[in-house]
Amino acid sequence: MPMRKNYDKGAVARLFETQDGLATRAQLIDLGVPASTIRHRERPDGPWRRVLRGVCASHGRALTGMGGLRAALLYAGPDSVVTGFAALRAHEVAVAGAAGAVGERVKVLIPHGRRRASGGFVLVARTTRMPEPVHIGGCKVAPVARAAVDACLDTKDTELVREIVTELVYSGRCSPAVLCAELAAHQTQRSARLRAVLAEFTAGIRNSAEAQCRLRLIRSAAPRPVWNRRVVEQSTGRVAVLPGAFWPDRGVALEVRPPGNALSPAAVDRAAARRRWMAGVLRLTVAQVTPGQLREGWEEVWIELRRLLNRPPTYRLPPGYVLG
Repeated sequence: MPMRKNYDKGAVARLFETQDGLATRAQLIDLGVPASTIRHRERPDGPWRRVLRGVCASHGRALTGMGGLRAALLYAGPDSVVTGFAALRAHEVAVAGAAGAVGERVKVLIPHGRRRASGGFVLVARTTRMPEPVHIGGCKVAPVARAAVDACLDTKDTELVREIVTELVYSGRCSPAVLCAELAAHQTQRSARLRAVLAEFTAGIRNSAEAQCRLRLIRSAAPRPVWNRRVVEQSTGRVAVLPGAFWPDRGVALEVRPPGNALSPAAVDRAAARRRWMAGVLRLTVAQVTPGQLREGWEEVWIELRRLLNRPPTYRLPPGYVLG
């Protein structure tokens, strides 16, 4: 049995209450709780539970949501900031929630001059570029651009990198320029995947099928197209997107069409109406290619596309329409 010593149990209860049922060993000792009492209460059948070295919980429940982030920050110290996949989940970036095993550990940044080893589910990384934190649920979290770059550098899954960038860009949370600037200020190791995906977005690429199509066109020495450009009707200000690749001087568009079962009937109807508008109003020649053809039937697609691209470069959009 531990040696009995009086301490303010009310202060201890308030400490746990303000920190989501968590406290560090140092905080408890500062409140007068003997080390022997802490060990006794952390025993397997005791009221407290050790969740990390030096961090305990006043309950036996599994740490979920912000609880894991709070525990990681307590473990790493008062000047630490959560980043990576855990931070993206705190920012409610949907794709981060489906990252699986990649996102199970909580990555925490600490100043480069401090030393703290990783432990348990916490991955500690020292940095000379501590971000200005955003406070979410009482936890200090890296801004979304820094969190995204850190997450993308920690995965080898190019498609996951593309999904993160896609969600951030098309939700308006981050522009490709902001992500490029964050990456430029970052380390250069392990950055090839993210740099390649950001280059795709700068070029207008929206998904992995279009990225594959772009590579096919480059390897076939095709004239360089623009991607997913907007067309503005000047009289009304209405905007439409030309999906896929577009050669403005040839009047040729190449749409990367998803498999039929990947679209709802309404989406199929909208895509067909858009192609009719492109052909009838803009007088474009609209070619299509599927992901399957990109993988296995590109030679046939390229023969027809090359024939279209060999026409004289005399196309102009009809009067009243401009590229946005």
